[in-house]
Amino acid sequence: MAEKTTELRFELPISDLAVIDGYCNGTGKDRTKVVKEIIALWSKEKLHVATVICRTAGVNPIASEGGRK
Repeated sequence: MAEKTTELRFELPISDLAVIDGYCNGTGKDRTKVVKEIIALWSKEKLHVATVICRTAGVNPIASEGGRK
C-alpha cells in the first residue's frame, strides 16, 4: 500500500536554498528528493528521541487512557 502524502509549502531563506541547490547541482540529485531526505532524517531522529523519553519515563503513548471520558 502506498504511503499517504500531503503537500508542504513554505518560504525559505535564499541562502539556505542556495546551499541545497549547490549540493543538488554537485551531486545531480533532485531538489525535492533532497529536501524529503532531510525531513525524513530529522523526523526519524525526533521519533527516536521521543521513544527513548517515553521508555525512560515508563509511558506508553499508544495505550488508552482508562480514566478519560
